[in-house]
Amino acid sequence: MIRQDVINLIAETPAAHGIFDKPTETKRTVFCEVRSVGMTEYYRALEQNLHPEFVFILADYAEYANEKICEYHGKRYRIIRTYVDRQRIELTVEEATVDA
Repeated sequence: MIRQDVINLIAETPAAHGIFDKPTETKRTVFCEVRSVGMTEYYRALEQNLHPEFVFILADYAEYANEKICEYHGKRYRIIRTYVDRQRIELTVEEATVDA
């Protein structure tokens, strides 16, 4: 696998002071391969009101720690699906909204 690109995985920790405070974010950079979403997967996701844009493939599934948000080229994405295949993991993402 050619790991030619990088993404930032973003973990969120709830604020200690109250429910209305923004969570603390921790970013870490991982290498990945970027692929487009397949046509069948794309249209099936639309039926569920999801809008997948990319699939990021990490060479080792241990690099992923259940983060819900990632950043690619300065744009935020919500991780909507993960798939482990042998040692690697695929993260399917859609553009994050203000709430994500």
